[in-house]
Amino acid sequence: MQQIFVANPKGGCGKTMLSIHLAAYYAQRGLTVALCGHDPQQSSLDWTKARPSSMPNITGIRFYQHEILSNRFDIAIHDLPAAFGAEQLASILKEHRLLIPVLPSPTDIKACVRFLMALNRSGLVESNAQHIGLVANRVNIRTNYFKVLLAFLNQVNLPLVGYLRDTQNYVRSASVGLSIFDLPQRSVSQDLNQWQTILEWLEENEVPSPFMQQISDLLHV
Repeated sequence: MQQIFVANPKGGCGKTMLSIHLAAYYAQRGLTVALCGHDPQQSSLDWTKARPSSMPNITGIRFYQHEILSNRFDIAIHDLPAAFGAEQLASILKEHRLLIPVLPSPTDIKACVRFLMALNRSGLVESNAQHIGLVANRVNIRTNYFKVLLAFLNQVNLPLVGYLRDTQNYVRSASVGLSIFDLPQRSVSQDLNQWQTILEWLEENEVPSPFMQQISDLLHV
């Protein structure tokens, strides 16, 4: 069973948004999906409860440390709480993937720096760097803060596997238990295109070179 963990100790950075969209993507592909809500707020599980019965099923699980995830699922997406530390991740990652969303703001960048330093101290980056990817979330590529974020991420020894724009498409779809992967493609084509590099990295363990060139070009604008 494949497992994907979404983590960042900074609240409000988009962990739940990434988690529910990954769950919806894999469900649309016909996989049996578990969405594991580790956060006490249970936001991801509230989303599964609101999901229309006409949509591909996603099983919401209240996940506690002692609970064993059943192998009846093809894939499990873990929406981790802010309190989840680097030491806990080090014990569960290994062959699994970790996505770290980060927002283009000074507070979020500083929080990300501290988290990445903790990951380095735990030895997780050294032993699992190929399984860890960063996602710039809720960005406007025309702002200086986005360029500051890109410059910061360009200095760390982990790949930026994608960036997602700031749009109400995510808010509107999530409020009714949907994702952009459940909507008509013509209405969310730009957002679907931005997800492609993230999904390719999860499946191929490699960031497409055109995306890396695009990031390089943005850094030098």
